[in-house]
Parts: sequence; structure tokens; C-alpha cells
Amino acid sequence: MITQELLKSFVPFNGLEDEYLQEALANIHVEEYTRGQMIFKRGRSLAKKYFLLEGQVDLINSAFYVSTVLDDSATAQSALNAESPSSNSAVAKSPSVRVFSIDVEVLDRIIAWSQSMLSTSIDEAMFNGSPFEVEELDGQHSDWMAALLQAPLFSKIPLTQVQELFARFENVRYSKGDLVVKEGETGDYFYVLVAGSARVFNRSESVDLLIQPGHFFGEEALLGDTPRNASVEMLTSGQLKRLNSEDFNALLKAPVVRYVEDHLLAKLEKPYKLLDVKMPMEYRFQHVPGAINIPLSRLRNSMSDLGRTSVYVVSGDAGSRADIAAHLLCQAGFDAMILKTA
Repeated sequence: MITQELLKSFVPFNGLEDEYLQEALANIHVEEYTRGQMIFKRGRSLAKKYFLLEGQVDLINSAFYVSTVLDDSATAQSALNAESPSSNSAVAKSPSVRVFSIDVEVLDRIIAWSQSMLSTSIDEAMFNGSPFEVEELDGQHSDWMAALLQAPLFSKIPLTQVQELFARFENVRYSKGDLVVKEGETGDYFYVLVAGSARVFNRSESVDLLIQPGHFFGEEALLGDTPRNASVEMLTSGQLKRLNSEDFNALLKAPVVRYVEDHLLAKLEKPYKLLDVKMPMEYRFQHVPGAINIPLSRLRNSMSDLGRTSVYVVSGDAGSRADIAAHLLCQAGFDAMILKTA
């Protein structure tokens, strides 16, 4: 049986809090192999990550060079198939080998959820990327629209799509005390507060802030396909606009989050800096040469140290975290894109 403490000895599980470790444990499968059995073949994009629990495994590359992994070695702390597609075949070498696996997409979402939770700032300006103040509406919808369009995120949307964006918004009303979104639930809508006031908070009490008309929320759960990382409660009766996930992806994600292939980096109009938003131990085991490590959980608080003359290219091997990071950077007014990985 795999315990939380045992799981913490593996990367990237060593960076997860107990709540997320429990979620990971619920999705882990233990498999046993005998000497000579193949665990996976090289050159394939595998749907699972494999980790060595007991025994000895040989990793064999395309030149038939053999690298041996022992269960008590530092190499065994990370996945046997750290790259995708895998550059090695994995073959059981000892009489008995125990391996645990977890679905790549499930692991990606768990990590993105945990890091997104940690990245939630208690600073109101950083929460929605807007440096402006907005007064309560007196029935004029132009106020919240003007405030929304001043946000750096919305300045990146082509004008031809702005009208479509506002046409797709659905009007909803809430009473004082209503929960608009609840921490831990699946994200289904992006919200903009039109009238009234609301409180954002989470169970760990690391977030407790007030939002006013023109502020928006809910985008991170849609970007990373992760559960909500905070709750939003109405402090007064109020009105909101919401956009479903399909429209959000088409009108707010696609126009904002751009991608670039590595061979085109030199052709960018501005100098670029590579960012890796994985956790430090993940970064140590695998990263794009030259990339600076700023974990997603620290990205918001690190933005004040970032210059604005460069394009920030986020390494795409961070999965959902890369989407969230690029969007957060664009939301804060930076020029950002995602590096496509093979």
C-alpha cells in the first residue's frame, strides 16, 4: 500500500499538500512485473507516468545504451518516463519489480489545481489584473464595461470580437449571502461583477478580499480545467455577467494565449525570456535550456520583478500550468506566449 509519506518521496508529489496527495492516491495504480517484462516502449506518447517502487529497471535508448534505475536511487524519485514521447524503453531487470502509475492528465490537473490555489493573491489589484477603482453602478452599464475593457487582458482581444464577447454574456442576479462559486467545485463559468459587492475567500484563509463592479473571476479553473480554488460570496444583492466555458475558450483564451515553436523564437519581434512554471524539483529533473524557474504558485508575487520589454515564453511541458501562467501574465499586461513542446 502506498502511503502519503511514501508518495512524498517522489517528484512532483513532494510539492503537494495532503489534500492533493489524497486525490493523487485515489488515482494511482500499482503494477507488478517479472524479469524481462517491458513496462513501456520508447517513442510513444504515454497516457501514464510510471514510478519505480521496488526492484531494478533498465532504461534503453535508441542507441541501445542501458541506464539502470534502482529503487533506492535518486533517479527513482522522478518518473521513469520523464519525457513525452518517451526516449527510452523500460524493462524489468530484477526478478520482481513494482511500479505505480497515474494518468498524465489527472496528475497535470492535480498539480495545476494545487499550484493555482497557492498562486491566488490577497492583493486585489493582482487578483483581477486591473489597476483601477470602480464605483457602484447607478444603472449605467457603461461603467462596468469601460472598467472591464481597461484591464490589460481585454486590451488583447481584437475589436472585432469585443462586440461578440458582450453579446455572449448571460445576465444573472444573486442575493446577499449567495455563493456564486464554491471552492473545490468544477469551473463552468467566467464571471464579471456588474453591480453589488462580493467577498473572495478560501478554506486555508490565505485569501480574503473584496471585489467591486468591473472585477472578474473564475478564469483559472477554466484555463486549467481544475476545480475552483476559492469561493465567492455576495455581500449585497447584485448583478453579474457570466460566460460559459466554450465561449470563454473561443473569445477570451484563444485570442489571448498564443503559441510559438522553438525554431521560431529567433524570429520574434522582441527579445524573449523563457519561463518554466513547474515546481523546483520538477525543473531540476527536466527543463528547457535557458529557462528561468518561477513556479506558478509564486508567479503573481514575482511579476513586480519582471521587465516589460521582453516576451515571456512559458515552457509548454508544464501542461495546464503553462496555460494558466501565460494567461495570468497577459492579464497583468505582459507579452506572453507558450512554447510548443513535442
